[in-house]
Order: sequence, then structure tokens, then C-alpha cells
Amino acid sequence: MPVAFLQELLRMNSSNPPGNEHEISKVLATRCERIGMPGKILKLNDQRSNFEVRLKGQGEKVLFFCGHMDTVSPGKIEWDYPPYSGEIVDNRLYGRGASDMKSGLAAMLLAMEELHQEGKVLGGDIVFLATAGEEVDSCGARNYQETVGMRDVDAIVIAEPTHEKVVIGHKGALWLEIKTFGKTAHGSMPDQGINAIEHMMRVIELIQSYNLEWRMESDPLGQSSMTVTQIGAGIQTNVIPDQCFLHVDIRSVPPQSHKELVAELRSKLENWQRKVPGFRAECRELLDRAAVLTDSSSSIIQTALQIKGQGQKDCYGVSYYTDASVLNPYSKIPTLIYGPGDEKLAHQPNEWVDISAYLRSIAFYKELATRFLSS
Repeated sequence: MPVAFLQELLRMNSSNPPGNEHEISKVLATRCERIGMPGKILKLNDQRSNFEVRLKGQGEKVLFFCGHMDTVSPGKIEWDYPPYSGEIVDNRLYGRGASDMKSGLAAMLLAMEELHQEGKVLGGDIVFLATAGEEVDSCGARNYQETVGMRDVDAIVIAEPTHEKVVIGHKGALWLEIKTFGKTAHGSMPDQGINAIEHMMRVIELIQSYNLEWRMESDPLGQSSMTVTQIGAGIQTNVIPDQCFLHVDIRSVPPQSHKELVAELRSKLENWQRKVPGFRAECRELLDRAAVLTDSSSSIIQTALQIKGQGQKDCYGVSYYTDASVLNPYSKIPTLIYGPGDEKLAHQPNEWVDISAYLRSIAFYKELATRFLSS
């Protein structure tokens, strides 16, 4: 039955854009109603929603389970197994979202189901939140934070793929778009125009220098990075380009400040505008996600390590960001990231999850909730 449930989710196309997570919310809601564990669909619009379930216990503690319902698209490369088939081959369940992260999402809900059906009285509440939009703008997590909030939450568990490793944090992400401006002219008379690409070459050198100067390493998250990922300019070969754009992907580690970096970059661009003839540029933020890091001595991390029979040396960090950036942007709530999927398979063709890992995760989340809420 757990495998059939995950197959049902994988056969639903929730690739984002557009998301269409509301269809998955309805499936989750129907399933919960059937066993008397009613949840709430929190609508964002006609096609998109979050889904929330609260399993009441005795006591004031609150454990917050969270996972996202959307996936990235399957891409244009043909898969060996259709991306929405939920096909099983050699104990692997294939499908878009198998690792990232419908397996973790399903495992969390099934762990709560088992606790509910067993009538187990926990020492606090478990809240389960399935979010919309994590793969693009975290619209679901943002809406939840703004309308419901996280004030009573004692610990968060995010079911992103970690290959069953105990992960205590992730890097921050800052995406910037920088534009330079010039003036068009005939390609045979470049002196009559202002070449926006030539101005952008100066900006690229600046980014490369910042990548070295700003670089920092933080255990267990690793090294920060700053890299140019997109560039574009020009309308045709014989016209001097009057605009050029550049996208920069920045991954940060604590205590690096996104706000300070952006202010520094803008100050440098403004200085060039005053001193370099014809130079004009602007910088805007496309995405800003805080790094999240939890002390390994916190109760939720220690409980996870005890269940796994592991110690402090077995705590890891990951490079990708999660909805915790929005739900817990200042790392005030202890956060565990743990899921059955393999992060290396995320967004890849022929994505799969190991069925045994998926089933183990159900037991893990169940035991985690029982121990944490009774401690």
C-alpha cells in the first residue's frame, strides 16, 4: 500500500510551472478523510494550494513535518521509463519527483497515518504541511508563513532528498540579474555607439574577483560560490548592442550577508557610472533564500542521530535550498532535513527512489515523532 500511494502521486503531473498542486492536495485530503484524520486545503488560487494536517497530542510541543508537492519538468531528453509512469524496476520506483521529493512527502504522511490508526497518544502535536511552488518561488511556504505562521513550532523536519543522511543545514541562495545599457549603431561604425557587451565584460571581471574575495567555508555546508549562469545581448550581427543582461547564482554560508553583498555590488556599479564614460547598469534580485543551519546538539538532531545509531560526525550539509529558508529564515527553529531520495538524482532524467529506503523513512519519521514529542 505505501508503494501504491507513492505511485499514485508520481503519476500526477505537478511540474512547476504551472504546478497544479491542488490536484495532489485533493488526493491527500481524500486519503486523510477516509481514516478520520481530517486536513485542510489552503487555497492559493484555483490550481494551487497547500495541504495541512494536525495530529493532536497531549502537551505543548509541536513538531512540523514539511514537503513540497511540485516538481521540475521532465525535460526534453527521452527517459528510459516514462516520467509519470511510476514504474518499478529492480526495487527502484521511477518517476519525476521520486527523489525530489514525493517519496519524502508520502513517507511523512504515512508515518502520521500509522500513529493515528494505532491511537498512540503523543507528547505534543505533529503538523504536516504539503506546499506548493518550492521549485520556483516557494509561494506555498511564503503564503503559510504570512497567513498561519510558525510561532508555536519547536522543530521542523524537511523531507528533501538526503540519501537517508542527517542534514542539519543548507546554503543560502541569491540570484541576481545585472543589466548594462549602451546605444545602438551600425556594426561597421562601433565608435558611433556604446557597446553594452563591452561594459558587461567589466561586470564579469568584478563577479570573478568577488567570487574569490567573498569566498568562505563553513562546516558542514562547505564553500560559498558565485558564478555567472546566463548572459544575453544583441539583436543582430551588424548592430552594436544597447543592452546586455547577466544572471548570477550565489550560494552563501553563514555568516555571509546577502544584503551587504548586493549593497556592495550596487555601490561599485554606481561608482563606475560616475567615472566610466557611457557606463550605465542596474542590478536586481531574482531570488533571495537564507541559509539554514541548526546546532547538532539540538534535540531534533540528537533524536535523529540516536535513531540512526550515529554521532556528531554524521551530520551533513547540502548545497540546495529548501522551504525552510522561508518558514525559518533566521534559523531560530531547529531544523532537520532528512529524506529517502538521493539528492544526486534530483532534476535528472530517469529519477528514481529506492523502495527500501522509502519504507525505512516511514518508520524513521514515525520513531522521530514519538521520541521527540515524548522527550
